[in-house]
Amino acid sequence: MDYKNTPSFYNNEEYFNRYLGKTSYYLNLQSVVEKLIGLIKPRAVLELGSALGTTSIRMAEIYSKTVFKGADLRPDVVDLANKAAEGLDNVSFFSEDMCETVKNNLEEYDFIFMLYSFHHILDPIENKITFLKSCYSNMKTGSYLSIMETFLPESAKQMKDDTAIISLWEQRSLEGYASTYWAALQELSENGLEFAKRVATTSKTEEFEAGEHVNKREDEYLVKFSWLEEIAKEVGFDVIISEPVNCIEEKAILLRKN
Repeated sequence: MDYKNTPSFYNNEEYFNRYLGKTSYYLNLQSVVEKLIGLIKPRAVLELGSALGTTSIRMAEIYSKTVFKGADLRPDVVDLANKAAEGLDNVSFFSEDMCETVKNNLEEYDFIFMLYSFHHILDPIENKITFLKSCYSNMKTGSYLSIMETFLPESAKQMKDDTAIISLWEQRSLEGYASTYWAALQELSENGLEFAKRVATTSKTEEFEAGEHVNKREDEYLVKFSWLEEIAKEVGFDVIISEPVNCIEEKAILLRKN
C-alpha cells in the first residue's frame, strides 16, 4: 500500500490534531470504537492501519487494563505513534503491512478494529476478500472484527463511480468545514474568529483534494457497505452490528467469529 501520493491527515501530526482530529466524522467513528470496547470488554485489542495511533492511545487512556497494539505500514508514522504513547504501558505500535499482519496468528486479540483503513487494501478486489478470509482463519473463536470507514453510496452504479465519489466528498468537505469551525472557535475576538475560519477552510480544501485523489486512484477504491456485509457472511463471520454512523456514508460493521 502506498500513501505517499494521497493527501493525508494521518501522516502529519499537526494537521491531524488541528483538522481531522476535530471533525465530527472522525470523532463519531472514534466514539464507536470506545462504545464497542466498553461492550466487548476485551483483554487485548489490535488496530490495523493505526497511523498516528490517536485512537488506540485514547482508548488506552480510557481502558487502562486493556492492552492495545497498532500496526501501520509506515515506520516514520509508527515512530510518531510510539512517541505519543510514551508514559502509557498498555499501548504500543509496530510497522507492518496489515495484509501481512492478518496472515499471522491473531488469537491473542479479543477485538480487532480498522478505522479508515480497509479501503487501502490494494486492488484487485479479491485482495480485500483474501484479507477477510485471513482474519477469519487466524482469529480465535468468539473474537470480534470491526471495520469503520467511508463507504460508496448504495446508489452508485458501480464500485468506480466518478459522480458518486465527487458528490460524497463535496458533502464531506462541507461537514469538515462546519465541524472544525466550531471545534476551533475558542474566543469571540477578531483573531479568534479568523483562526476558526482558517482552520475550517483548510479542512474543507484538504477533504475535497483527498476526494479527487480517491477518484483518480487506480489501485484502491471504496466499496459498498452491502458488499462488505455479504462477503463477511460468505467468509463465515456472524454480523453482529451493521449500521450507519452519520449521513455522509460512514458506517460500522461488527463481525464475530463463532
